[in-house]
Amino acid sequence: MKQDKALSEELFAYSQSDYYPLHMPGHKRRLFWIREKAGENEGGGKRLLAAAAALDITEIDGFDDLHDPKGRLRGCMERAARLYGAAHTFYSVNGSTAGLLTAISAAAPEGGRLLMARNCHKAVYHAVYLRRLQPVYLYPDTVTGLGIADAVTPGQVEEALEKNPDVAAVLLTSPTYDGVVADVEKIARIVHRFRIPLIVDGAHGAHFGFHPDFPESPVRLGADLTVVSLHKTMPCFTQTALLHVCGDYVDLQKIRLFDSIYQTSSPSYVLMAGMDDCMRLVEKAGEGLWTDFFARRKEFLEQTRGLSLLRLVTAEGMPEESGRENRAMPQESPVGGKRARPWMDPGKILIDSSRAGLTGKQLYDILLEEYHLQPEMAAGSYVTAIMTCCDDEAGWRRLGEALCRIDAACVAGKYDRCRNGGFFRPGQDRRQKEMLCGRKGSLYPKLETVCSISDALNAGHQKTPLSKAVGKISGTFLNLYPPGIPLAVPGERLSAELVALMEEYVSQGLSLQGMQGEFLDTIEGA
Repeated sequence: MKQDKALSEELFAYSQSDYYPLHMPGHKRRLFWIREKAGENEGGGKRLLAAAAALDITEIDGFDDLHDPKGRLRGCMERAARLYGAAHTFYSVNGSTAGLLTAISAAAPEGGRLLMARNCHKAVYHAVYLRRLQPVYLYPDTVTGLGIADAVTPGQVEEALEKNPDVAAVLLTSPTYDGVVADVEKIARIVHRFRIPLIVDGAHGAHFGFHPDFPESPVRLGADLTVVSLHKTMPCFTQTALLHVCGDYVDLQKIRLFDSIYQTSSPSYVLMAGMDDCMRLVEKAGEGLWTDFFARRKEFLEQTRGLSLLRLVTAEGMPEESGRENRAMPQESPVGGKRARPWMDPGKILIDSSRAGLTGKQLYDILLEEYHLQPEMAAGSYVTAIMTCCDDEAGWRRLGEALCRIDAACVAGKYDRCRNGGFFRPGQDRRQKEMLCGRKGSLYPKLETVCSISDALNAGHQKTPLSKAVGKISGTFLNLYPPGIPLAVPGERLSAELVALMEEYVSQGLSLQGMQGEFLDTIEGA
């Protein structure tokens, strides 16, 4: 079949034509010209912005309308749907945030009940607030010895649905921010027995299903609505995402309505061209796009095999001390053939620093300051690196060399001598280590819900020091960023366990959103 021209090529051709813009955007595709006139064209960055502006248009004749697609953009989204196996796919230039807001609003009626994993992104909680939903939480267990959230299990979902038969929809995150994968196929079968839709926040799994060594995409495992962020793990621009629709549990017209509400009415054609090019690249290269990724990853694992104190948490197996059965196993794909189903995303590299005498933030700082490697995030006892098909051999090698050198320095006691406090030295800081690494049960303390998110946000607030917050009712979202998963939501009573955990995070210099210095918002009189 003859392919149509890429949107990026159409935009370039238009930029070279003699059509004069009597319309938005205000730069009129002549950003270089106006800057040159003002003497402001010095610097490579400005030239790159000017080049991008040449492709930046609005909904003009011949270029379709994202919110009423009939031509080019419709074809772009149909290509994405074919590649993922969806019935319909919607472009999102407002990231997975807009996709999640759209999916939840379309699947659950205003004031309805939503069964959701507690480790969902804050965008899910924003949908709960906007639609005045009643959340029913599923608390994932913690992988013992790692301090990361495990996946929500099919048994948890089934038990919760039996106790809450009036739930309108189920929402879970797979993969999680740490890369842990849920058994979406089994969960989907359970959810559909109750004749309600399953929404999967797969923001970090846009690459799933495109290579036999990746887990299968939730789209092909029975999820009704799946949101993926192309920009997180695929060769695409920041702010680009897809909302995939399967089945008929959710009204397509409602999806279109809320999509137009939560997304800008002036979508960026540069971002949409990037999405189109990304999908064309996948279509052309197929699983070969990730051949080098897996070869370099194998070399990296060999390179770091001799680490003594630092520990890599990867998709190859579950650490012995977790006490949890390894779920890595081949699985029949619903579309035929074998699909690997590792317990976590092969593209996530978690570096556990607890045995090396370093907090996650300290290891993060060493990688950044001494080796000029910018990790994705730091948590209490580990650092996360995201690796994709766009990481070259040098990038993998630099990370491996840095970890080997840091590990050797830890063995030699270098960081013990040079840095103060916060280390997990033998016989010291046991409380901190147990809190961050040895936690059992859920990583997210179960809190008493006193009032709804909406009522809490609309109530009068007062500033309360963290040290005096136990028993107070939160008036705001409190979360580490990244990843933006709330530890407490407005309307919940702050427990001693949660406050102690937050104090540990603050002492380590982690970014805790929802606080102003040592103060946080609580409800007046509570």
